[in-house]
Amino acid sequence: MYTDIYPKIKSYVITNSGSEDDALDIFQDAMVILCKHIKDGKYDTNYQVSGFLYTVSRNLWINKVKKDGRKVSMPATIEYSESIDFTDLIITKEKEKTLKEITIKLGKKCFELLQSAIFHQATSEEIIKKMGFSTANALKTQKYKCKQKLIKIIEDNPNYREAVD
Repeated sequence: MYTDIYPKIKSYVITNSGSEDDALDIFQDAMVILCKHIKDGKYDTNYQVSGFLYTVSRNLWINKVKKDGRKVSMPATIEYSESIDFTDLIITKEKEKTLKEITIKLGKKCFELLQSAIFHQATSEEIIKKMGFSTANALKTQKYKCKQKLIKIIEDNPNYREAVD
C-alpha cells in the first residue's frame, strides 16, 4: 500500500499546500480508519482499498486545511471515538459534494425535472404545469434526455458512481 497508494496521496497533499510529513500523517490516519472499518465489519468489499484510502485521505486533508485556515490547529494524534464514526461523516460529506457536482453538470432544468418525477413522484400533469411543457410527449422526451444525460455524467466519472450507489 505504501508503494502503490501512498504516492498518489502524497502528490495530492503536496499539490494542495501540504508537506511530505503531512501526507504521511494523513495516510496513516486513513489506514487507521480502514482498519477500524474492517474490524467493525463496515468495509464494503465492492470498493477497492486504494479508492477508499485515497478518498478518506483527501477528505482528512481537506478538513485539516479548513481547520488550519480558521487558525484551529489539529492535534498531533487523532483519537477515534466509539460514539462518533468520523469515517461515515467524511464519506457523507464527500457524497454530498459529489452529488452537488453531478447536479451542476446535469443543469437546473434537468435536475428539477428528475427531482419532481423521481423524488417527489409528481404526476405528468403537475410537472407540465410547473415546468411549462406543451404536451405530455414533450415532457416524456425531455425526461428521457435528462435521464440519459445523468447516466452519461456518472459513466464518464467513475468517482461519481460511489456517491450514487
